[in-house]
Amino acid sequence: MELINDHSIIEAVLNGNKQAYAGIVRRYQNKLYGLFRKMGSSEADAQDLTQETLIKAYRKLASHNPAQSFAGWVYTIAINLQKDRGSRKKQDSLQEDSYERETPESKLLQKELRSELDRLLETLPEHYRLVLILRYTNQLSNREIANITGMSVRQVTNAVFRAKISLRKIVEDKEGHHYDFLGAYQNEKSQS
Repeated sequence: MELINDHSIIEAVLNGNKQAYAGIVRRYQNKLYGLFRKMGSSEADAQDLTQETLIKAYRKLASHNPAQSFAGWVYTIAINLQKDRGSRKKQDSLQEDSYERETPESKLLQKELRSELDRLLETLPEHYRLVLILRYTNQLSNREIANITGMSVRQVTNAVFRAKISLRKIVEDKEGHHYDFLGAYQNEKSQS
């Protein structure tokens, strides 16, 4: 029996069905891994941090407030674990699954664009990089990002806006091209 939403799964786990937590793991492991990779963790560190996050979330499941977003709560755990570990390594490259496009050429172009954007993200200050990843890769609202980062919603909105301007300026200064950040990450959620 597949449970539909996070709160149903949490309720089942808290009522003794420990195996139901596998639904949370399936739902969040790739998203968490992607978050850690984009924040500069190596593949091995991202795998370790993903596992640590899911274990810690399981252990603290009873402390989750059902009135709040579970996704926001689990991302807060993830970010705190990464900060605690001091994981500030630069990522070498992202290995992405290719996704369906009309031609092999368009697949290659899209992959190259995303790799270039990921490299450019590394040049942004960490708080800009974090809000962009949470907003566009993990599809979180500004309110959820504010809860995770400790910023106000207005600060998150400003940070997203300024981060996009900074990213655009870096690209235009570097190559004279205009990239669509949102378009490059439109399929990220479906890959997670």
